[in-house]
Amino acid sequence: MPEDLATAESVTGIDASVAIDPATLNKPVYPDAADANGNDDLLKHKLSLANSHAKKAKQEADEYRKQLDSLKAELGMLKEAQQSAVRENLEGQGAFKELYEQEKSRAKQLETRLLNETAELKTQLESVTQNAKQERLKAQAMGHISRASAVNPQQLYMLLQSQLRTDEEGNPVVLNSGVEQPLGDYLANLKAAQEWQHHFAASGSKGMGATSGATSVAPGMSNPYRTGNLTERMALEVKNPELAKQLKAEASRGA
Repeated sequence: MPEDLATAESVTGIDASVAIDPATLNKPVYPDAADANGNDDLLKHKLSLANSHAKKAKQEADEYRKQLDSLKAELGMLKEAQQSAVRENLEGQGAFKELYEQEKSRAKQLETRLLNETAELKTQLESVTQNAKQERLKAQAMGHISRASAVNPQQLYMLLQSQLRTDEEGNPVVLNSGVEQPLGDYLANLKAAQEWQHHFAASGSKGMGATSGATSVAPGMSNPYRTGNLTERMALEVKNPELAKQLKAEASRGA
């Protein structure tokens, strides 16, 4: 390169200041619509797998029951053979006592084996069934959490996992202070609670200067003393009177 061109180039010195916009430093980055659609497809796939696991668990349970019935039938045949042998020996031989003791010992061993295998099969069946239920519950819960615009659905699921349950109709619910609440309602209340708002993408209706929600006594739980739901009030006062007292005070303060 010619010297005159090389000397003409200007390089910013290390002491030169660089302008940085403070607003961009902590600006959150949210997943785009394509990621959301991808997550929905993944959740549908997981739910399909959970249903498949549940079906497989039922098939295995049926097989275990067949094995158990077979063992019971075998024990019944052995006892019948034992009784028949005893009768024949009583009628035709004097050595029936030894044979009787042998058959009695065999029957006892088979009974012990049957009891042990029955307990093992029940344990395996409970394990398979429970795993299938957990997989299905996780898939349903992840669907609700993603639709609630969670920034990190997996992280939020881990935080709520110990409270998640399935109601009688198979829908995910949250056990909140002893009271079951639909997961969708619980998440909506969490989004309004100040200490949980950082887990969710900002709502389009909120501006930069919007005031965050007030801290609640029970985040994620609607206050029945505000909503006027008498059924929820009665259930809460029976199951958790201390929390009911706090929520009543919160409602009276207008918090």
